Amino acid sequence: MSEKIDELEKTALATKPWQLAGEVTAQTRPENSMLEEHVEFEQTSRMAPGITEETTLQLEDIIKQRIKDQAFDDVVRKEKPKEEVFEYKKRLTLDHEKSKQSLAEIYEQEYLKQNQKKTEEENPSHVEIQKLMDTLFLKLDALSNFHFTPKPHVPEVKVVSNLPSITMEEVAPVSASDATMLAPEEVKEKNKAGDLMGDTEKSSTDKKRERRHKKMVKRVKIHEKEKRQKLKEASRTDENRKLSKAEVAENLKKLTKGGKATILK
Repeated sequence: MSEKIDELEKTALATKPWQLAGEVTAQTRPENSMLEEHVEFEQTSRMAPGITEETTLQLEDIIKQRIKDQAFDDVVRKEKPKEEVFEYKKRLTLDHEKSKQSLAEIYEQEYLKQNQKKTEEENPSHVEIQKLMDTLFLKLDALSNFHFTPKPHVPEVKVVSNLPSITMEEVAPVSASDATMLAPEEVKEKNKAGDLMGDTEKSSTDKKRERRHKKMVKRVKIHEKEKRQKLKEASRTDENRKLSKAEVAENLKKLTKGGKATILK
């Protein structure tokens, strides 16, 4: 028993063969050792059909039909494009510097370019034909309708200068009054309260405003009148004082002449 136990312990502690070592590579197992083993493994790909006369005939029929239809699934060969030195230099280089123009100016330039292209694309002969057609259709419409329809008014741009006729006709400097060149608002200023209104057009607020304005003007006038009166009274008192001093001096002279009084210096 002890010998059997020793053998079992030795086999358990000894190195296991490569078949029981789990995943094994070609370097860890001996050479051609897989040939002697019966290995079981799973195959995910579909098995190829057996080669028989029927399968070969079917394949030949399919190939012939594809040749008749010219349905070839060959891969299109791609060639690397040959770039010349000049073509490479012609490419646009991206400018990484900050633009000196603002975004609004860039949009403005794009808009002007689009409008200029549209105007350039118009053919002058087409424009002339369109004008002739418009005149013809207008005459035909006027003749065919029961009522005469006049030609539509075409607006004309006229430059009106703010100058009198004298200065426009004559080159020499001629004296002209500025009143002819002024607008009505410049001749007479607008009222602060607004446009001029009659008594019937005025609202309660307008009437109250006028009343306040009149009272204020009246108050200012009364205040100025009182100031003038005070100034007059002050001037009168000064004159009275001066006259009284003169009278005192005359009285003193009379007294000294009479010998009734003496002036002490």
